[in-house]
Amino acid sequence: MVRSLLVLILVFSFQSCSKGLFDGDLDKNLKAMDKMHGYCNNPYRTFSKEEKKICEDKERAAGPDGEIGEPLNITKMIEDFRSGGSKNVYQGMSINENLWEASLILLDQYPLDIVDSQGGFISTAWIIEKGNLNQRCLIKVNVTSKELISTGVKVKLLCEEKDGDTWYQDNIAYDDEEQVLILKILDIADELSVTEKLS
Repeated sequence: MVRSLLVLILVFSFQSCSKGLFDGDLDKNLKAMDKMHGYCNNPYRTFSKEEKKICEDKERAAGPDGEIGEPLNITKMIEDFRSGGSKNVYQGMSINENLWEASLILLDQYPLDIVDSQGGFISTAWIIEKGNLNQRCLIKVNVTSKELISTGVKVKLLCEEKDGDTWYQDNIAYDDEEQVLILKILDIADELSVTEKLS
């Protein structure tokens, strides 16, 4: 027992006196291992499965300088547009910018669940009106054209009704309502296009 205790004390003594790799500087050691393995794959860093996925996603999102830019702020984009502020430029966009911005402006009063500027797709979160808590709807908008044309945007309304604690799709076609939303998007896009030409 005494012998084991003596061995442990000696091991700790030698370890504390020894500088080891990189002069015993843990931060320096971790940074050197980051260069060899990459920050997220460094075996000396401990990540949970979720933390590792977030780390890898951040690495993929970083630009060539390794820095992650500011996230897209849709509310600010809409405020800028309404106040006559900066014109948004979507780099590499394969859809019509005016139809896209018009869709964002139309849906700015609702919480958004998906906003994909590259694919031209927007989906709201479920919308529940205060007066009718047993029905919820969401709006999906898909901009499909590079040109400002009437067939360049599609809108789909999906609604569900609540029975007990379960939501069921109501299987109702909302063609008229969808057409009204398309026409509103086209009107806003047309106004944006005219303003763009005048400026």
